[in-house]
Amino acid sequence: MTSNLYKTCLGCLTGAAMILSAQTVQACEAHAFLATQTAEAKTATKSPVMAMDAWVPVAPPGVKAHAAYLVLMNHGADLRAVTAVHSPQYASAAIHASQVKDGVNVMQHLAQVDLPAGSSVAFKPHGLHIMLMGPKKPMAQGDTVDLALTLDDGTTVAIKAEVRKRGAAAPMNHGHMSHDHKGS
Repeated sequence: MTSNLYKTCLGCLTGAAMILSAQTVQACEAHAFLATQTAEAKTATKSPVMAMDAWVPVAPPGVKAHAAYLVLMNHGADLRAVTAVHSPQYASAAIHASQVKDGVNVMQHLAQVDLPAGSSVAFKPHGLHIMLMGPKKPMAQGDTVDLALTLDDGTTVAIKAEVRKRGAAAPMNHGHMSHDHKGS
């Protein structure tokens, strides 16, 4: 099921190699934002996973389960896996996959999502997504949801997801890309 979700991004691999320097780099148009500092470059070499276009659809008041969507990219040479997810704005968060079986939409909890080296994995409506349960406060359009994805190597990828209407286009400047790693 997930094999068709992986897309190779060779330009991104070049970008990952280039961020090892402490200089500002422009690996490809989609990653021109990667102005690195020495500390960030050291962390990125341990776990070069990043997120792009993270968003949470605006939900009607009173809805107790929301979803987050994004694209995760593994610029490294090794397979990585997302093993846990957390958001301080929700009681709990988990990785789920949706699919239609016998005409019924079925959701399944996943213990982990593999991120093959040099590939990307899309979390999108009607497929992989982050299930956010029990919002601690109502979320409105323009708010930001903080997500922390734990990887199998113990690092954490911090992500800021914009709350927006379904069908709203992502900003062209890729301002919602995240590349913040923290060791455990």
